[in-house]
Amino acid sequence: MRLFVPPAAAPLLGTVDPPSSKNYTTRFILVACLAQGRSVIHKPAVQEDAVALVHCCRQFGAQIVARRADGAPVDFSVANAASIDRLEVEGFGGQPRTPEQPVDPANAGTVLRLLLATAVLCDGPVTFETKDFAHSLGKRPNRHLLDALRLMGVEVSARGDEGMLPIRLHGGRERLRAALAARRRALDLAPHEPVPIPVSASVSSQFASALLFLAPLLDDPIAVRIVDELRSEPLIDTTLAVLRDSGVHVTKHEIAPEAVYPDLVVEPAGYTGRTCAVNGDWPGSAAIFAAAAAVPGSDITVRRLHRDEQGEKLCLEYFADFGCRAEWLGGDDGVRLRVPHNPAFAYDGTVLIGDLCTDAVLAMMGAAAVAPGMSTFTGIGNLQFKECDRVREPIAELRRVAGADAIARWLPDDNPDAIEVQGRPEGFSGGIEVDGRGDHRVIMMLSIVALRCRDGLTITGAEHVAKSFPGWFDTLRALGIGCREV
Repeated sequence: MRLFVPPAAAPLLGTVDPPSSKNYTTRFILVACLAQGRSVIHKPAVQEDAVALVHCCRQFGAQIVARRADGAPVDFSVANAASIDRLEVEGFGGQPRTPEQPVDPANAGTVLRLLLATAVLCDGPVTFETKDFAHSLGKRPNRHLLDALRLMGVEVSARGDEGMLPIRLHGGRERLRAALAARRRALDLAPHEPVPIPVSASVSSQFASALLFLAPLLDDPIAVRIVDELRSEPLIDTTLAVLRDSGVHVTKHEIAPEAVYPDLVVEPAGYTGRTCAVNGDWPGSAAIFAAAAAVPGSDITVRRLHRDEQGEKLCLEYFADFGCRAEWLGGDDGVRLRVPHNPAFAYDGTVLIGDLCTDAVLAMMGAAAVAPGMSTFTGIGNLQFKECDRVREPIAELRRVAGADAIARWLPDDNPDAIEVQGRPEGFSGGIEVDGRGDHRVIMMLSIVALRCRDGLTITGAEHVAKSFPGWFDTLRALGIGCREV
């Protein structure tokens, strides 16, 4: 789909409802499927990742029904997002059946990694593959998680040294039990002392989260030991919050010499069905706020935002450097953001640790492109391993819009871990076609930049925004931007 985003003719004004949290929804669905008994998830995020997870979990034996507010069942799909009120899940209680067909997580890295760990509980071998996204998910590395699973006795085969799809696993409780017992003896640990399982989180914190969700279903306690480096720590905090809310006991022990984070010791007590509700999504909301921050005089409210574990709420600190004023309204009323009419007097550039708010970085880059001063986002190395290379590819599109290389660059050149954006408060000419790179975050970033292009921008592949925010362009329309297909 090719979609034209025109320049903002006036400040963005209004109150909008964001999508529900993608990361919380994924974790709530997984826990509900791993649990014994019935769970109800109110206000789930209905986007492509959640749809992929539901499809895959049904292959493992979970019974999942989406319902409207009146109780009528409805297909869990992006097309029905507006009508879905809740998910009702009958879990498989830590005993997933072995899927008869390969498990296809579509283009969802979180879904793949969390389910790789779940699959080791199956008695038979499980194959994961992606039919339509070999160019994206098929290139994402999983080696660090697969190495940890091998330590736990799982037979693993994967493509290439970095553990890319297709991946085949063969675990089972007997293999896991025997491998953990052998590791306990090798380390001379006392009976019932947690067995440390080291895992690198230098590429993704999803690897550690996958082990944490698996741990309550094992026969013996393990200590998830994060080594090398920890990327996206707020997502570990999100996982721990969901585990705690699910009744799982997790304690932090001392930091081992080779570790970068306290050992996370999980007791093997299983999961029980529960009822929960999903808060608003901070990554998607960061993009809404960025659109407003890019247009002087805007005044918007985004509902259902809370001070939860989502790191992307740090975007408010960044926009405060623009001179924007954020007000927490309390409860489900969310956050109001008021943008100064002349931000040039308030903003002279800033530095933000992007690793603490990973999924908001590209949205903030969109706003930074039209702000005075230099914005620097550090700790962003793992953005190279997303739906696209979220360092080089969005910068390439920004340079096309700006007509020069100077607007943005990555540092260092060979393995980026920082991005600098030199803003152009006067905006851009626009009137060109830009490539969304098949990545929902890039599409939102380009939409934000388009608001300050004299002739707007046409974005190709705009349909891929549905991966996290199917209603993104409808939200822009509600705020006064006349987006249209071309």
